[in-house]
Amino acid sequence: MNGIENITARILTDAERDAKTIRDRSAVTCQRVTEKYTKEAEDAYWKLVSAGKQEATQLSERIAGTAAMEAKKQILTFKQNMVEQTFQAVTDKLVNLPEDEYVAFLTGLICRAARTGEEQLIFSPKDRGQFGKKATMAANEALAKAGKTAQLTMSETTREMLGGVIVTDGKIDMNCSIEALVEEARGPLTNQVASILFE
Repeated sequence: MNGIENITARILTDAERDAKTIRDRSAVTCQRVTEKYTKEAEDAYWKLVSAGKQEATQLSERIAGTAAMEAKKQILTFKQNMVEQTFQAVTDKLVNLPEDEYVAFLTGLICRAARTGEEQLIFSPKDRGQFGKKATMAANEALAKAGKTAQLTMSETTREMLGGVIVTDGKIDMNCSIEALVEEARGPLTNQVASILFE
């Protein structure tokens, strides 16, 4: 029996040694596989984090760019509105000048626009009744003083306008309405008005 026990004991010892070798190899293999996939998982994680950061940065830059562009548009719109309000205030001021100043204003317009001194003066319905006669007389006086023909007459017709006058010889109308004057000044003065308002 001793021989069988010895053989059995040797088989068990060999089996335990082989099992330990297999376990050791398996542990090393498992360790390598774990390390490999842990490294791959970490690389994938950091790649995703990096891509996420880059995407977030790009999105943030796009949002900031869009916001900056929108802010510029709003500032530009605000500035345009302020310039427009300035020209509107000038229009309102001209329309609402005190009578003597308004007649002097109309007289100056007429004298600058008259070429022959025999033109007709077309006013708005309101101005014709209120200021037409005074402005016509004042303009004729000013032309006579300057040694020019002074035979301006007030037209029977009127034009719809805020104020000012149209000086016509029947062929050519010199539009000196307040709207036309302000519009004519708008081009050359817009930048100047904007720099006064915003600089």
